[in-house]
Amino acid sequence: METLEVQTIDKLMSPDNLMTINRVLDLLGTLDRMGILDLVNGALQDEELIGKIMGSIINDNTLSMVTQINNLGSLMKVFMDKEVADDLQYVFKLLSSLKNSGLMDPIIGMLNDPETLGKVLGSIVNDKTLQLIENWNSTLDLVNAVGNALKQEHKPVKSVVDIYRMMKDPEVQNGLGLLFGIIKELGKIAKTK
Repeated sequence: METLEVQTIDKLMSPDNLMTINRVLDLLGTLDRMGILDLVNGALQDEELIGKIMGSIINDNTLSMVTQINNLGSLMKVFMDKEVADDLQYVFKLLSSLKNSGLMDPIIGMLNDPETLGKVLGSIVNDKTLQLIENWNSTLDLVNAVGNALKQEHKPVKSVVDIYRMMKDPEVQNGLGLLFGIIKELGKIAKTK
């Protein structure tokens, strides 16, 4: 037993440990001068306060957290991924911008009002929007075709002969077929209204 005590004293007296012990003693001295040690000592002697502290530390929520610690570890690994962290940072900036612009309150209000939310979702998710999404590539093709046509320089059509020459071009023929198809669909819509 005496050998264990000697080993412990020798270990405490090592230069590294002596520096650490001095720092701890300095810290304790500072805490004592500030009155914090008296405060802690008084708190430790107050059984009612200790009971409240222990009750707030040891409760169903903290025990549940302890049992879920493995899940938290997995979640922390996900958050540690740089791409995920960047994405989260972007989302938080977006939320901050929405809040600062005043848009967040109406959004939250709408989400808390099932009737309004139903109306908004009904206007977004309907046959027409679903059809637009279904034909999205064709719509983009049409927009791109119009954009390309506007960028190019075209000779003016001055006579029926000019139209006749253009009609020999297979792309013009296809375009006119599409154009007449669109005109037909517009006619159907106009007829029902």
